[in-house]
Amino acid sequence: MRRASRKITFRNIAVSVITRRVQSFRHQQILAMLAHKGVLRRRGLDERFGVTPMTIWRDFRKLEELGLARRTRGGIRALESTGHERVFESKDAEGRAAKDRIAALAVRLFIREGDVIAMEGGTSVAALIAHLPPRKITVLTNSLPVALQVRSLRPHLPVRVVGGWLSPVSGNLTGGEALREIAKSAADVCFLSATGFDAKNGPTDPNPLEIEVKRAWSAVSKRTVLLLESRKFGVKSAAVTLHPRRLHAVVTDAAPPPEIRRRLESLGVAVHAG
Repeated sequence: MRRASRKITFRNIAVSVITRRVQSFRHQQILAMLAHKGVLRRRGLDERFGVTPMTIWRDFRKLEELGLARRTRGGIRALESTGHERVFESKDAEGRAAKDRIAALAVRLFIREGDVIAMEGGTSVAALIAHLPPRKITVLTNSLPVALQVRSLRPHLPVRVVGGWLSPVSGNLTGGEALREIAKSAADVCFLSATGFDAKNGPTDPNPLEIEVKRAWSAVSKRTVLLLESRKFGVKSAAVTLHPRRLHAVVTDAAPPPEIRRRLESLGVAVHAG
C-alpha cells in the first residue's frame, strides 16, 4: 500500500510540474502578443491555445497579480507603468553614467583572468561588457543583446548563449529549455540586476520567467553579485528575485539607505559603492 501511495505522489508531482511549464509557455506567449498589440481580447485566445475560456480568464488574473498586465472588460492590456518590464533599449539609456561606474567597479573587484562569468539580460549587467578584459574570460548568457554586445566590443571572448523562448520585450531567452541548459553549466561568478530592492524583500522584478533564469544562474555560480543603481533602493516590484542571503555582494553607485545596509550586513552581504 505504501509503494502505491508513493507512485501516486510522484505522478501528481510530475503532472504539477508539467502544468506549470505549460502555463509559463502560455503566459509568455500572451505577454509577447501584448508587447506587439497592446490590448488582447479573451475571445479567440482559448481556441488559439486549446484551452477553455475560464483558463484564459485565470491567465489574465495571474498576469495582473504578477504586475505584468491589467485586465479590462473582455480582455487584457499591457502596462505602461514603471513597474512593468520595458524593452532593453529604453532601459539601456537610463542612468548610463551610474551603470558605467558600477560596471567598472564590479569588473575590478570580481573578475579575474580565466573566469567563467554568467550574465543575465539586465542593462546594468550589459554595462560590464565595455570593461571586460579583451581575452581569457568566458561569457555565459541567456540574453541576445548581451551576446551581440560582447561580439561587438569584445570579439575575442568566447560566448555561450543558452536556448529557450525569446522575450520580445527584453531579448532574453527563458523557459524550461533555458533552465535545463543553465543547470548543466558552472560559473565562477554571475552578475544579476533587479528592478528594485527594499529592506523587507530584497531584490524584486516584474517577470516570473526572468526571475526563474536569474535564480538558475545563481544556483550554478560560486558567487552572485547584484548590480544595482542607487535610485532603485526602496523600490518594490511584483515578485522577489532571490533571497538576499544568496548574494555575495551588491555593487552600486551610492551607499544604500541605512535600513537596507543593515539588512545586508546582517546577512554577511558586502556592499561596494563607487
